[in-house]
Amino acid sequence: MRILAVYLAATACGSSTPTPSAPAEVATVADAAPAPPDASVPADVASAPAWIFRYNAPGRLETWTLRYHGDRAAVDVESKTGVIHYVGAASDAASLTLTLAAGSARLSLDCKHEQLAVGATCGDKKAPKLDVLACYHPDFAAPMPFGLAPGVEYVTSDACTGYVRATSADAGN
Repeated sequence: MRILAVYLAATACGSSTPTPSAPAEVATVADAAPAPPDASVPADVASAPAWIFRYNAPGRLETWTLRYHGDRAAVDVESKTGVIHYVGAASDAASLTLTLAAGSARLSLDCKHEQLAVGATCGDKKAPKLDVLACYHPDFAAPMPFGLAPGVEYVTSDACTGYVRATSADAGN
């Protein structure tokens, strides 16, 4: 209360002293509130099943959520800096081809329907096969395997590097 009174007095006197800002809160993907719906996403795309890929490495945590219906698609990329909403066209012929944009940023993915061994733990030799969309980005050799929610997570750590089944508590959107 005392700080508020000093601030109000300084402001009334025309002081140019900036208002102290609260430290930024760091939210994990699991703690973050769901991204608000993007008005440019058609309702049938927004309500389509969520295909999720999560990248989890020291210093980098991203959750990619892909939804598509008919010839429209959306991908949300959630990280510690916020959410980027990509919206655009989908073509599901021999593969699912996505051509998306978020403002001036462009995203193109070519996704193939495949199966991937994904277990509850990293390196599970008896992991069951899971239907995934193996999405290739032109700049990367390895695909991003999207699985139906709760999705697939690629983990890289000292303990293990590999794919695990994401849990609903940490899958993001």
